[in-house]
Amino acid sequence: VDYLLCALGDGYLFTFTIDASTAQIGERKKISLGTHPMILSKFMSRGATHVFAASDRPTVIYSNNRKLLFSNVNLKEVTQMAPFNSEGFPDSLAIATETSLRIGVIDDIQKLHIRTVYLREQPRRISHQESSKTFCVATLSIKINRDGEEVEEQFVKLFDDQTFEILDTYQLQEYENTCSIEC
Repeated sequence: VDYLLCALGDGYLFTFTIDASTAQIGERKKISLGTHPMILSKFMSRGATHVFAASDRPTVIYSNNRKLLFSNVNLKEVTQMAPFNSEGFPDSLAIATETSLRIGVIDDIQKLHIRTVYLREQPRRISHQESSKTFCVATLSIKINRDGEEVEEQFVKLFDDQTFEILDTYQLQEYENTCSIEC
């Protein structure tokens, strides 16, 4: 599948599919990649064509299984990008901001592995503490009392970050509410 990418001055990107044999423009999509004008630059990485969208929220655009995918870059306010390939920096990119020039590489796309942990309560806040290998989760449970009224119970629970076993639970008092958690 071939694509036509059109960057607008307001941070939006229009993508179109193109039938290369007939030069027909197909499906159109509109995606917000920031709030400022962007500059699109084509580059090769690991034998595949990618597009770098330099803007206030820089993004790498690539195709996988006939779909366009968008991967955020961990920099802010990129003004320009150029492919950079040398003995010391193979398959790299030169990335310019208002105040710096950086040379970097595109990492392999990481897969997100999701595991569902059934709490039987609504999670409200979560924080991870790497040093103790734990998650702290504020939860809300709504139960019906003997009079048929809804009663909220709120908890702060500590989970092992590998097994998700509950290590400790603290029930908040009536009218107490967890607004934030930081480990």
